[in-house]
Amino acid sequence: MASKTTRPARAAGLARHATLVALMLLAGLAGCQSPAPALSPAPTASTEPPAQASTCPPNLPDGARCWQGTDSAGAHYLMVLPREWSGVLVLHAHGGPSLGAPKAERTQEDLQRWAVMVRAGHAWAGTSFAQGGVAVRAAAADTERLRQIFVAQVAKPRRTLLHGQSWGASVAAKGAEMYPGRYDAVLLSSGVLAGGTRAYDMRL
Repeated sequence: MASKTTRPARAAGLARHATLVALMLLAGLAGCQSPAPALSPAPTASTEPPAQASTCPPNLPDGARCWQGTDSAGAHYLMVLPREWSGVLVLHAHGGPSLGAPKAERTQEDLQRWAVMVRAGHAWAGTSFAQGGVAVRAAAADTERLRQIFVAQVAKPRRTLLHGQSWGASVAAKGAEMYPGRYDAVLLSSGVLAGGTRAYDMRL
């Protein structure tokens, strides 16, 4: 009879002990966690060389204006503003990743591939990125630098959409994380988001 009366008390004691151990473990884990990494400082366009007016690639609507240039990090870029502008800027992070030195031709190819954005009335800006390889954070910084160049030298958009294509989706996702509040929306098309190793081991 005595064992029956002590069983609930024993169970309650074990429950309290388990709760205490769990709280101690959680406190220990919280104390061992590394501090969150600081967000990268936003690049500034104040010292960027002026973009040069250029001839627009084919397949763009009549009256569109284009500018091209090379930013302070060495990334080539191309920007286009349609005559009937919606007020929306589409920043494009291209797929790849590309290997070797950046080439200005890359931005021309990307603009022709995504000319539908301009035909829909939106401004478009794309960068070659300053370096090849899977440098996602650096590419996100190149894209943010281009946004600032557009705002400082072309026009201030009503809304800014960050578009990442394939591997560029990783760049866009990281850019939205690094520079919160800079973009009104993020569009990822055929996005590769598993990380460089998991996504590209198959190619080895």
